[in-house]
This record gives sequence, C-alpha cells and structure tokens, in this order.
Amino acid sequence: MAKLIYSTIASLDRYVEDEQSKFDWAAPDEEVHAFVNDIERPIGTHLYGRRMYETMVYWETVSTGGDAYDSSAPEPVTPGSAGSSRR
Repeated sequence: MAKLIYSTIASLDRYVEDEQSKFDWAAPDEEVHAFVNDIERPIGTHLYGRRMYETMVYWETVSTGGDAYDSSAPEPVTPGSAGSSRR
C-alpha cells in the first residue's frame, strides 16, 4: 500500500507566503535543496492544490537544455484532474 506524505515549507509562525503572496523568502540553499530532492525523488505522484499547480506548471515546459518533458517525473494531480493524464 502506498504512503500519503504531506510536505510543505512554512515559517515558524506557519506562514507559507508573505504579504505580497510571494514565497521567495523560503528559497533553499544548496544543502536544503539537495536534502528535499533526496526525500522527494522516489515519489510517484504529487497532489497539488490549484494555486501550487499554477506555480509549478512552469517546470513542465521550461527548457532544460535537453528534453523539456521528463517521462520519469512524478505525475502532478490536482483536485478535479484524477484520472486525466498529461502523457
């Protein structure tokens, strides 16, 4: 049976974004970025809310210097998209 893991970046006072609805305050340094990547690498599916999906969808099409679509990347799922596929 698969596990459901909830993960988020938040300040100590539980805020995710600042007064301007930005979360660039939480930009990780190289060590934190590597740690989070190691934890999330084996994840097969990401479940996003609408606003997070709208933020993350950029990475589906950004040029990476090679193939912009990585077929090994986790399938993003948003409420209402269950059963649909981007492939």
